[in-house]
Order: sequence, then C-alpha cells, then structure tokens
Amino acid sequence: MNVLKKFLTELLSNKDLIRYLTVFDLKSKVARTYLGILWWVLDPLLYMAIFYLLIHVILGRGGPDYPIILFTALIPLKWTTACLVDATTAISGKGRIIKQIYVPKIVFVVIRLLVNTFKFGISAVVLVLFLYFYGVPLHASMVYFPIVVLVHALVLLPVMVMFAHLGIYFKDIRNFMQYVARMLLYLSPVLFTIDSVPDKFVEIFYLNPMTTFIESYRNVLIYGTEPMWGPLGVIVLVAFVILFFALRLLFKYENEYAKVM
Repeated sequence: MNVLKKFLTELLSNKDLIRYLTVFDLKSKVARTYLGILWWVLDPLLYMAIFYLLIHVILGRGGPDYPIILFTALIPLKWTTACLVDATTAISGKGRIIKQIYVPKIVFVVIRLLVNTFKFGISAVVLVLFLYFYGVPLHASMVYFPIVVLVHALVLLPVMVMFAHLGIYFKDIRNFMQYVARMLLYLSPVLFTIDSVPDKFVEIFYLNPMTTFIESYRNVLIYGTEPMWGPLGVIVLVAFVILFFALRLLFKYENEYAKVM
C-alpha cells in the first residue's frame, strides 16, 4: 500500500506541473497544424469514414445500423491504442529533462493519459452528435457513459506505466505496439458485434478487456441499457493489482533511467 500512497502523494504534489505540461502539450499540438483544434474534430470523422467505406460500402458487410455499431467501438479503441503507443516513449522521450532535473517519472505517464483522454473527449462529443443525427434516441443510460470512461482510464493507467518502464530498456517496443494496436482491432468486437461470435469463442473474447468496454459503450449509448457492471468490476480489481506491481517497478528503477538513456 506504500506504493499506492506514494503514487497519490506524487500526483498531488505535482498537480500544477501536470496541469501545465498537459496544457502545453495540447497547445503545441494545435500550433503545429494548420487546422488547429478543428483537426481534433475532423480526425475521428475521417477515421470512422475510412472504416465505413471499407467495411460497409465496399465489402457490403453489416446492416442498416452498422455505422453506429462500428463508430461506437472505433472511438474507444483509438483512444486505447493512442495511450498504449504514447506510453512507450512517455519517459524515454523526456531524456533531456530527466538528465537535468528530478521529476517523478509517473508524471510523464499521467500527462500522456490526460492528453489522449482530452482528445478522446472531443471525439466522444462528435460520436454523440453523430448518434443523435443518425436517429439514436437519448437514453437515461447515457449518464453511465462518464463512469465507463473513468473505469477505462483507470485500466489504461497501469498498462501505460508498464509500457513506459519497458520503453526505457527496449527501444523497439513502440514499433511493436503498432502490431498490438492491429491485434486489438481484430480481436475486439469492433468490426462486428459479440452476438455474431460463435458461442464457443465468446468467453475467449471476454478475456480481452476491450470486449467488455466496447459492449458497455454500446449498451449505454445505443441500446439504452446499463454497462456490464460485473465484468467491469473484475477488470478494475485486476487493474489495481497490475497498478501496484507496475508502480513498484517504476519507483524501484526510476533513478536509473537517466543512466540507461
């Protein structure tokens, strides 16, 4: 428990630094593009349009509601893969800072999570507007959406900490993560619904946490039902265990990172 206490203490003591660097990162990304913040709105639309064109128009797969089924899964998946890929260089990419001044390394991981979560928030607004104009009625269950997002973020954090640590010692891990992102696309019910999977494979699919999250997002945004509370609870418990060991690893070796980089 001392590990988790140290984690919370470092977040609270560095909250101003985290806020400043998160805002700075977002502003710098806007400044590097001609379209600015408008690009964050166009990005999910173009991302969804490509998959819709390929799967629904060219291949002729899915029914009349396929666009909303597809898009409701693509946006959370994009958030997940962006966080995992960025995590691999969250610390190793800050070599100059780390060699000059001491900054708790967990700060850099949290910043990557916050930056990608902010961009996901914009994409989520675009998604909700798309669902509304597509004709999906507003459901009372939509109030659960922020809860599912929060749980999703809590699950992403320990995995990001682990990848950030590995990124110090294995320089090719970022390239490897590109293949992990593709695996998540095909091994999660993104391009299809879980009820189209043969019964004997359903339990295997649920070993992938993204299945629970995607089905929960669809439940609250499309079907007007509650999230999958049971599986989400199990995932959170596992995430806290992973977080404990990931933080323990990070805190043990963080003073050696500057020597390795």
